[in-house]
Amino acid sequence: MKYRTLFWGILLIAIGLLFVLNNLGILSFSWYGIWRLWPLILIFWGISILPIRDGIKFIVLISVIALTFLSINRLPETSPWYFRFHHHNGDNFNFWDDDENGAKTSNNKDQNFTVPFDSVATKGILNLEAAAGNFKVSGIAKDFLDFSKTGEVGNYEMTTNDITNGKNITLKMEEGNVHGSFRKNKVEIKLNPKPSWNMKLEIGAASLDLDLTEYKIDTVEVDAGASSMNIKLGDKNPRTDMKFDAGASSINIEVPENSGCQITSESFLVSKNFKGFDKKGDHIYETPNFSSAKNKIYIIVETAVSSINVKRY
Repeated sequence: MKYRTLFWGILLIAIGLLFVLNNLGILSFSWYGIWRLWPLILIFWGISILPIRDGIKFIVLISVIALTFLSINRLPETSPWYFRFHHHNGDNFNFWDDDENGAKTSNNKDQNFTVPFDSVATKGILNLEAAAGNFKVSGIAKDFLDFSKTGEVGNYEMTTNDITNGKNITLKMEEGNVHGSFRKNKVEIKLNPKPSWNMKLEIGAASLDLDLTEYKIDTVEVDAGASSMNIKLGDKNPRTDMKFDAGASSINIEVPENSGCQITSESFLVSKNFKGFDKKGDHIYETPNFSSAKNKIYIIVETAVSSINVKRY
């Protein structure tokens, strides 16, 4: 049996074993601490494409998992990672930095950013990098972009660069400034509808709510972990391309009924519901009006252990 066929099955078994060991008190850690190890997914994927025999790949995979979690459980108490993996406060994970007196300190605050409107700019690129929380993109901004954040997770920083006929905007959390409960991290973004937009969202365990019906969307690329995503597209652009690369996620997408839509879904252990779509080949689904529609939407989904629902409205 091929490595790629069993890869996610082994990963699920490993996660289940962690639940059991944590409940029995054999291992002790916070689950958000484990989530900070998301780069392991990249390592696992890298193992899958190595030009070596599948048997060797399994040995390497199991060795990486075992060594990683063995190392976590043996972290010295003096290590800053020990606190992140082993301590939490009730239902809210606690990532405050202690000062010399042991008091909790935080410089986190509500934030508002604005990118002034530029009548010459016809293109906008939005890069959002965040660990977790609630993220919403909807509404019309009079400026080029409006950003607001409430919560105690950490502060964001924004950089804006002028590009040919547009602006490249990056929003990300400040390095080393992650505190508090992720349930209190709420980000709202409004965009100006005049430019065409390209969006790249890199998020971890998050709730993502995108109402893009008012915008001209060229591309949306989502790289997510265990997330809940609700996305509604409009018909303002002749072509829109969307790509999802996600772990255990719930993905709900709404597309206009008058737009043609094609879905390419190469996923493992996934619940699919593509109502109003016809299967055209291996992993490919299309709406009946795809060939004749003036506006077209292309969706590529690469997920594991997820639920994917696409419906027309």
